[in-house]
Amino acid sequence: MHEYYRNNILKLKKENEGYLRFVKVELEQNAGKPYSEVWEEIWGFYEKNLLEHFPYIGGDKVSGTKNLTGAYIFVAMGEVLKRYGVSVEGSARLMVLAYERKYQAIPRPVRAVMRKIFSSPRLVTKMYRKKDRENTENAAKYPGSFETKTMQPPAEGCVFTYHTLVCPLSDFAKKYGYKEYMPYLCNLDYVMFGVLGVPLYRRHTCFANGDYCDFSLKSGVQPLPYWPPVFTQGKGYQ
Repeated sequence: MHEYYRNNILKLKKENEGYLRFVKVELEQNAGKPYSEVWEEIWGFYEKNLLEHFPYIGGDKVSGTKNLTGAYIFVAMGEVLKRYGVSVEGSARLMVLAYERKYQAIPRPVRAVMRKIFSSPRLVTKMYRKKDRENTENAAKYPGSFETKTMQPPAEGCVFTYHTLVCPLSDFAKKYGYKEYMPYLCNLDYVMFGVLGVPLYRRHTCFANGDYCDFSLKSGVQPLPYWPPVFTQGKGYQ
């Protein structure tokens, strides 16, 4: 285990438990035991099988670290729930509920500000170009970290397009055998943007297409429904 994760293990446990507490009732129902016991089982799997092998991609200095450590608590949940007869698709439904409830818990005025930011092409482009520079500098120090590029002009019919060129979540899934979870983890982007009321449209992912993930925002349209997962809806979106 990298020193960063070892030194921050209690903080990571608290953060990740915060995600799963949103589906406390469902976890108890699926496992047939108290939430505290299910959580300790999930954390045990996470610590031994995932945290032990996570690459160091910059720690607290980069937002991508939370993307990696947070997303994979859902993988740990899925692996533990398999012991109780729950399919990956069943666990994916809990992922969506947890994410949905997490973002619905954000006060409406705050969500309104977030929606306004993502509805301003000029503002969001400026924000993500800064993120591109930070990611490039970080990846030079820690190869395998997130690498991104804000596209100009954006994809046809869109007001903003952002490409993820390197995704540690996808790379980890391929290396350690958690590929079945990746499409569902990618679907969580639609949950977040959907709750915020922001119309995300994506046709590529690093995992499914092997080249890049495209995050394109449209104007004047409704967000895509995120359940059933977008990649299963037959509309060409990932």
